[in-house]
Amino acid sequence: MANDADTLGALFWNSPHALRFGVTENLHGAEEIRAFRKARPGINLDREILRLDITALGDTAGIVNLEFMRPMDGVERHGRQTQFWFRFEEGWRIASAHVSLLPLPVKAAGIDPYVAAAAAEIGLNIDPANYAAVADDLKRTASIAEFLMQFPLSQDVEGAPVFRP
Repeated sequence: MANDADTLGALFWNSPHALRFGVTENLHGAEEIRAFRKARPGINLDREILRLDITALGDTAGIVNLEFMRPMDGVERHGRQTQFWFRFEEGWRIASAHVSLLPLPVKAAGIDPYVAAAAAEIGLNIDPANYAAVADDLKRTASIAEFLMQFPLSQDVEGAPVFRP
């Protein structure tokens, strides 16, 4: 959690074949992993470990699976991490790692399901902190549309010309 980039980088296999797929990055090779670690800000990295499973595959390999909760933008996010460790001559190193976050549970996060579904359909990323404001704006728009829909228009009404000053 201290974001000690040198130690974190040294835990990985020093090879172009080492992999780390993160929440926002795909890193191929020890050099990319070290560069990412050094560039990453050391803030908001705290997390609560929910479950940790370590599986030994003989005396030279093992898998670590971890489930965690982490606050991000004021919302608790459920994540998971998998690491494949191998014992090399220089010691145990991570050969492959994957970190991901589960999708936000819509109702549990206080997110309007319609807003979440509409945003996903059009590929719009909405900051979780703004979901309530977007839902309020949609409700206001719906009330304006409801008023306007009280005035029926025939199918043969032509659109007004566009005025350009």
